[in-house]
Amino acid sequence: MATTTLHVIQDETGKHKVILPADRHFAVKAEVPGERSPVDTMPRPALAMYEESLTAGYNWAPWGEDDLLPTRIRSKISEVPMAGIAVYRLVQMMWGNGIAYYHNKDIYDNDETTRPKRARLPVIDRWLRLNRINTSYLPAQFADYRYYMNGFSELVLTNDRQQIAAVYHKPAEFCRLSVQSKRSMLSEYLLYTPKFADGWMPQEAEIKKVPMLNFYDQQGFLQNLRGNKFAWHSRFETPGIVYYARPFWMGLFRADGWMDASAQVPRIVNAMAKNQIVLKYHILIPDTYFQIRYPDWQSFTHEQRESLIDDLIKKINQTLSGTDNAFASIATVFQQDHATQEPLGKIEIIAVDDKIKSNAWVPSSEKADAQIVQGLGLHPSQVGLATEGGKMGAGSGSDQRESYNTGITLNTIEQEIVLEPLNWIAAFNAQTDPKNWDITFFIDHTIHTTTNVQESGLVPSPTTTVVEN
Repeated sequence: MATTTLHVIQDETGKHKVILPADRHFAVKAEVPGERSPVDTMPRPALAMYEESLTAGYNWAPWGEDDLLPTRIRSKISEVPMAGIAVYRLVQMMWGNGIAYYHNKDIYDNDETTRPKRARLPVIDRWLRLNRINTSYLPAQFADYRYYMNGFSELVLTNDRQQIAAVYHKPAEFCRLSVQSKRSMLSEYLLYTPKFADGWMPQEAEIKKVPMLNFYDQQGFLQNLRGNKFAWHSRFETPGIVYYARPFWMGLFRADGWMDASAQVPRIVNAMAKNQIVLKYHILIPDTYFQIRYPDWQSFTHEQRESLIDDLIKKINQTLSGTDNAFASIATVFQQDHATQEPLGKIEIIAVDDKIKSNAWVPSSEKADAQIVQGLGLHPSQVGLATEGGKMGAGSGSDQRESYNTGITLNTIEQEIVLEPLNWIAAFNAQTDPKNWDITFFIDHTIHTTTNVQESGLVPSPTTTVVEN
């Protein structure tokens, strides 16, 4: 005998109502007249099939020609210290003071308000803490975006499917998109396995498949979703995009590009240190020295000659090396040919040119580092490099301050893209809990100024939490 289970819930007003288990509250009206529900069905754009050769030989959409583009990018960045610190600095600038949120009604209820107050809600703060948004999820998402301009998240519904209970970061290097479906013309799954970074073809049993949210039919997607997990792909819609966004800084990673040039500098310097720096002097000792020094030289045995030569070299080395012999002089006696005026038996000591001390390779390193930092989107002064030319305050405190303020002003595009899944979660959860979840997440920042304006040189925004000493 078939049975029907009813759920009784209590809304924010304290009233009880009965719902069916299948009811996801997809049709809950938004708080603002005309506002669309976050899971409404959107009109589909015109879509077309990708070239099949892009995925030939793979059971997924390969990332790059060899399916190792993210691994190659990470490897090259890890070989160049300046590139690594530049990416980290960019992540720090995206992070600012961390995530914050405000009530949407603060804007909707006042058309003239453009600066809503920062909200503090125990329910939201607990959700952020349990999901480690500040320490695990968001910094990792920012880092993947700064590396690859792509990011992946896994969202988990509650058992009653009324809210998003959790969101997890999926390392981009271990993620691939499924081949475009001929039916929906979309990549319908996120495929996940660390083996994607190994250069091997993982077996199907080694790959975790997570359904990818269909933005054009969110309601239908969630109604037909088996299980309670689905994936989100964050990316910048770069020109020529097919499956994955292609970072604007890809030119740095081409073969024999600036990344390769910078990575070669320490190898060359180390080779010079090992093979040349130990050769401080080249000592020229002619045979005539021994003939003049030892009149019976021609009658000496081979062993006697070798012993005298070794003794001389030992004495010269002792004189030229060691701190006790610093600035010491060496004197030798030689003869001169009366006919040719050429020296006979003269020992010559020639100092070997030290490329390390002459900084022969340092300019090349600095040029490559500057190109890399700027190519990644960071002003050189933020990592201690003076801009080319070194004039008009280049590398000064003012230069750093203004470039920092410009950077945090311009990175709002990246922040909006990375925060999109969190704001979608807020809109989804607000359908059943608008009192707490009718919010918008944003990144709080502190502006740098001069000390004559503010003694500390920092101007917290109105939304910044300042702890008094």
